[in-house]
Amino acid sequence: MDRRTLIKTLAAMSLAPLGATATRLAVARETPLRVIVPFPPGGGTDVLGRVIAASLEGALERSVIVENKPGASGMLGADYTANGAKDGSMLLFAGLVPSVRYYARPPEDVLKQLAPVCPIARSPYMVAVNSDLPAKTIAELVAQARREPKGLTFGTPGNATPQHLATELLQAACGMEMLHVPYRGTGPMMTDLLGGQIQVVVATVAAVEPYLKSGRLRVLAVTSPQRLPKYPDIPTVAESGFAGFSAQIQFGTYCAAGTPEATIAALNQGINRALKTESVHAKLAEQGFEPTGGTPAQLQDALLAEIRDVAGLVQAGKVRVDL
Repeated sequence: MDRRTLIKTLAAMSLAPLGATATRLAVARETPLRVIVPFPPGGGTDVLGRVIAASLEGALERSVIVENKPGASGMLGADYTANGAKDGSMLLFAGLVPSVRYYARPPEDVLKQLAPVCPIARSPYMVAVNSDLPAKTIAELVAQARREPKGLTFGTPGNATPQHLATELLQAACGMEMLHVPYRGTGPMMTDLLGGQIQVVVATVAAVEPYLKSGRLRVLAVTSPQRLPKYPDIPTVAESGFAGFSAQIQFGTYCAAGTPEATIAALNQGINRALKTESVHAKLAEQGFEPTGGTPAQLQDALLAEIRDVAGLVQAGKVRVDL
């Protein structure tokens, strides 16, 4: 082999990985992106997924299909994604931790199944009570709960859901103990709050907002670090006498572990572009969400931190995670 031929051969070899990556990305654009929502239609995760999916088609220059895969506290959709193709054709839209059942697993095991792609959005909670309850402030609620340990009931959309975890954190911060009543979803929980079967919920803005004007419930505080611009008269838990308290529900996107880094990077860039559009901002704001965006590493750090935080609640007996 002469010198000129050798140089051409080495050059071709050096460009081969780049060419292969470019080919994979080109093929990916021809394949529809399947957005997997691990809960039924109509819930907060479903709304979030569909709003962003509508903008992803332009941001990624490929068609996007939303599929609901509910069941097993989010595990069905998470496992479906984890066992799917490792080519970026399937994207899981879920809470910060894709399924409550992951709380009982070592954090490293989660990353063996799912690869973080991009943080999506966050939303504070509202501490709401049935209108018949005398408490008008968080301090009054805490005082009543302390007088009657487990005399007040709080509802959640299910055991070990983010709302349940937020309520347990609130109880720990305030030094009170209420009786937990888990439901199968937000709908029946809110129905029983309005009917007086339970007295307290820590729920998303989207869940509480439709009932604010009816007078059938009362919001005592929001769990964000600052007051919400939309509701400037509602104080935060922190400024209500419990400094430093903050709790927000967060969402992210994941794909099957083992998906090439270049493919994940392309999905991440597209999602971040979609999150910056005015239409997405407006639609998410209507539902009480704040777009976040960011890197896969930031989502991974947040995911691992939450799993470890919840492990403390599990060990303390405050939360039970069914395997």
